[in-house]
Amino acid sequence: MKKNTGVSTPGRARGVERCWVLTGKQDGESTWHLRRRRLTSGEVGSVEAAWDWALAREERYGDVIGFFHTHPHGAGTQMSSRDIRTMLAWRSALGKPMLCLIAEGKAINGYVITNEDGQAIQVQSILKGERGWYTVQA
Repeated sequence: MKKNTGVSTPGRARGVERCWVLTGKQDGESTWHLRRRRLTSGEVGSVEAAWDWALAREERYGDVIGFFHTHPHGAGTQMSSRDIRTMLAWRSALGKPMLCLIAEGKAINGYVITNEDGQAIQVQSILKGERGWYTVQA
């Protein structure tokens, strides 16, 4: 299910993927409050997160909850096999559920990786709030 939230990635070269580390907290079982942090840019069809920053942040604050990245035009907002492998590795390394938000243009979709079996639960809503905060409902 694609969601149009008005989230866009202006000023980027066509097809070049971008990635942010998500920090925040889970409120209850299915609500997350988060911000995008530490932008990295990649190539067409590939981007590497600021993994060193994410690990240091997690060790200091314990608030890394996932990653937000873009897909090139035409690739859609579904998780790729690479996305699934990457999120499973992060879920295993940090020992907690992880969010994966994917944007293509203004469409955005989200998934929660809750365990190590590779199952991704699609989120129900992604709302952009004030001052860069998002609320995600699984």
